[in-house]
Amino acid sequence: MSAPALLGELPSRTVDIPNKLLSRREALALAAAGTGALVAGCAGSAPAARRKRVIVIGAGLAGLGAAATLRAQGFDVTVVEARKRIGGRVNTVERFGTSVDLGAAWIHDSRGNPLTAVAKAAGLTTVPTDYDRVELRSAGQKPVSEAIMEKTMVARDRIIDSLYRQADNRPRSNLAPALAREIRKQGLTGTSAEALNWLLGVEFPLDLGASPPQLSLGGLNEGAEYDGGPDLLIKEGASQLVNKIAEGTKVDMGVEVTSIKTSRSKVEVRTRAGKTITADGCVVAVPLGVLKASTIRFDPPLPSATRRAVARVGFGLLDKVFLSYDSAWWPADANQLGTIGEPLANTVSVFPLSRLTGTPLAVGLTGGPYAARLEKAGPAAMTAAVAARLKSGFGSGAAPSATLQTNWRREPFTRGSYSYLTPQSGYSDRVALGKLNGRLILAGEHTSIERPATMDGAWLAGKTAARRLAAALT
Repeated sequence: MSAPALLGELPSRTVDIPNKLLSRREALALAAAGTGALVAGCAGSAPAARRKRVIVIGAGLAGLGAAATLRAQGFDVTVVEARKRIGGRVNTVERFGTSVDLGAAWIHDSRGNPLTAVAKAAGLTTVPTDYDRVELRSAGQKPVSEAIMEKTMVARDRIIDSLYRQADNRPRSNLAPALAREIRKQGLTGTSAEALNWLLGVEFPLDLGASPPQLSLGGLNEGAEYDGGPDLLIKEGASQLVNKIAEGTKVDMGVEVTSIKTSRSKVEVRTRAGKTITADGCVVAVPLGVLKASTIRFDPPLPSATRRAVARVGFGLLDKVFLSYDSAWWPADANQLGTIGEPLANTVSVFPLSRLTGTPLAVGLTGGPYAARLEKAGPAAMTAAVAARLKSGFGSGAAPSATLQTNWRREPFTRGSYSYLTPQSGYSDRVALGKLNGRLILAGEHTSIERPATMDGAWLAGKTAARRLAAALT
């Protein structure tokens, strides 16, 4: 597959190609539409009509995906971004002599994931992650034995399988009681119980950005997978994916939108600087956390079903603490490090990054309410909590020489990490979030039915939103 096809660039016949990676529903219809556009474009010699203008708010993966798709269909596209950079929740910075991803980093389910092909087209180096290569210690620095690890991983898999089976029949149930029952069924005690707790902490607060009481049992079954394959990290940083996707797209940065007024004939977007941008349509590709904060005023208000969905769908938190050392002290074959003995909701997982970066660097992950409390306590407290957890399990060698922290909840143009279904929300709320509203449509991982909370889900959701809006404007 060629890079232009992947990125949705100008020849109209290439627009459908990335959607074949997503679509079990739309590929044939899109192909037919593309053929029709080619035929129509070649017929007659009438004067060209005015190109319709669409404004895209947000230059993350969803906004960039929407912009490329709209351009490919002949629209005049303006992209505005409140930050001084593109990428949204994808943000690679240069620290500790290497590239580090402060936000989204993994290409999940790499076999069949369209971002895998983008990474290849961009010439990027990817490194697979093996989540089961875990080194756990007790607070007294005693290693958890291989036998206990095998037993607890089997117990974890039984629990997850059982929860997934229950999810279809209990779509709006709270996850916490069901999880507690499944844990009790395993009958584990002592070190085995503590190790299981840690493994489940990785599954929920870290993977979903929320603790079990916040999560819907039915939400475990949302989304779809590709053809498997390992999750991949990118040596050069995930922002290089964004840069590849953004090729050919002009973005006006530092433009904060404060209000959007829609009518039967136009959309008027007002910025904090007092400028009004008029367009025929608008894609609002801002994070769910920004919608929840109501920092953008909609006139008229969004439909009631959309407003309910914004309120009900959760927006989780995953924060990172990067730990730089004078030398790598961890086992060479370990992909995750952890200290057991803490509550499930307070799980900290540390990923050594030396295989990826070639430097003695690791990153500690915290999620959900625990991460929010650490953010509120400040960067020093966040670093101290993660470093102390490592030190208690792995000794004084685990004291870092330099650190860097994220605070995604406190980021004004993000206000969190990624969406999840609460016990009060469901599939219909995802549908409501992605529904066309006249000349306006929302886009982002929170509107994705197939791949919420992923980079590819955001990118493809932007493309889907663009196609829906384009159909309404033509």
